[in-house]
Amino acid sequence: MPRYRFWCEYLGNAFFGWQAQNQDGKTKFKSVQSTLEDAFAIVLRKKLKLVGAGRTDSGVHARGLCVHFDFDEEILDLKKLEKSINGLSKRLIRIRGLELCDPDFHARHSAVSRSYSYTIFIRPVALYRDFGWECGNLQLDIDLMEQEAKDFIGYHDFIDFCIPRNDGKTTHSHIFQFKMERPNDYSVCFQIQGNRFLHKQIRAMVGTLFDVGRGRHPRGTVQAIFNQSFKGERTWAPPQGLVLESVNY
Repeated sequence: MPRYRFWCEYLGNAFFGWQAQNQDGKTKFKSVQSTLEDAFAIVLRKKLKLVGAGRTDSGVHARGLCVHFDFDEEILDLKKLEKSINGLSKRLIRIRGLELCDPDFHARHSAVSRSYSYTIFIRPVALYRDFGWECGNLQLDIDLMEQEAKDFIGYHDFIDFCIPRNDGKTTHSHIFQFKMERPNDYSVCFQIQGNRFLHKQIRAMVGTLFDVGRGRHPRGTVQAIFNQSFKGERTWAPPQGLVLESVNY
């Protein structure tokens, strides 16, 4: 059976995450997956199952999520299909690079790493507030946050930086990169790359850096959490600052 793949981007605040949420066989919440599957069903006149490279939470954006699907016949005009799907998405989702791929390719299992960005606004903003965490006029020690972020790099058990799904899978991840960029004078952007990410893991990590940057917790808090010696309340970063940038194969 032919297998196809494409990349998609979407506005996360319009959906309850990537994965379809079902209750008693009916769709309960609008997800990116279910919206795209409905669009493909309209155009191809057949239902199909989309498989994404990962599951983004409600409110999290994506710029480069890879998706594959199987279809029981050859699709002759992929550009036309891509255009038709985008025409049904109401500008909330866009797909690109629709192509035939190897039958053994798997959007999730074939991936070797995922890259995310998280943006914090360090002054009040209006135009971009749906794409970052607006911290108002709160003074943050950016240099200290950057130092603390380096403690995430490497192979660690992130059980205390996630909400476990209790699915029997490991809570270990390898973080290859966690660096900070200053694209302008009012924002800080973290670039994060790892082999896999757990439920709300990045939001927990960024929230910890935020607590250190505002002086709520001291330098060394990340290591204390890894060592399970940390005691105290923690902040979870909101979803709108997080973007799945790319999936690497």
